Amino acid sequence: MRNQMFSLKSNFSNGMVIIILLIMISLALSGCGATKAVKMNQAAMKEAHQNQEPIVVRTSEDDNRPEWTQKTVFEKDGNIYFTGGFTDGADYAASIRCANAEALKSTVQAISQYIRAEFSEYVQGSNSANGQGIERYFSDGIATFAENVHVQGIRQAELYYEEMFSPTLMQRTYNVFVKLEMSKADYLHAKAEVLRKLRERFKDDGEIEAKEKAEKLLEDLKNDIKSQT
Repeated sequence: MRNQMFSLKSNFSNGMVIIILLIMISLALSGCGATKAVKMNQAAMKEAHQNQEPIVVRTSEDDNRPEWTQKTVFEKDGNIYFTGGFTDGADYAASIRCANAEALKSTVQAISQYIRAEFSEYVQGSNSANGQGIERYFSDGIATFAENVHVQGIRQAELYYEEMFSPTLMQRTYNVFVKLEMSKADYLHAKAEVLRKLRERFKDDGEIEAKEKAEKLLEDLKNDIKSQT
């Protein structure tokens, strides 16, 4: 009888061990399967996200375009250069005109920034009664220069273009970059022309301090122009 009870206990213990082992194996297999599924889902989600992100085609470090296309305004060998670009244009000639317009905009902005920087203290407030400083004078002076910029000795020095094919539009497109050239003497003359117009406006409206500032800048420009000849 004792042997039978011992045998039953032994069989029961062995059975429990087997059951526990089976449960552990089942859990382990189930865990591995779940982990694999999670990893697969994560990989799929990552791939889907990457497919929606923009693809980097080129950077400034590996750009094969001419170096000047990466600059807006620069000086070299006694000349001032202004650049502009237009991308994804459907028409080659129109793209060139748009690139030229961008380069001319850079020219006007360079003059405008110079004038505004020199008169920054007067922009904040002057002796004008309307409280607007001389800000109201800038638009007229810069607009006049912008209209006459073509006769200021500025010329197209270089053009660079890329003919592309757009799979989306199923047609050719053009990337165009233009470099305009202006001698430093002509550039200084352009600055002086704007200053002279501003000086006359200041004089007529009684902006004495601003007028004197313009006259001083004109004198400095006159000396700079002489040094260029």
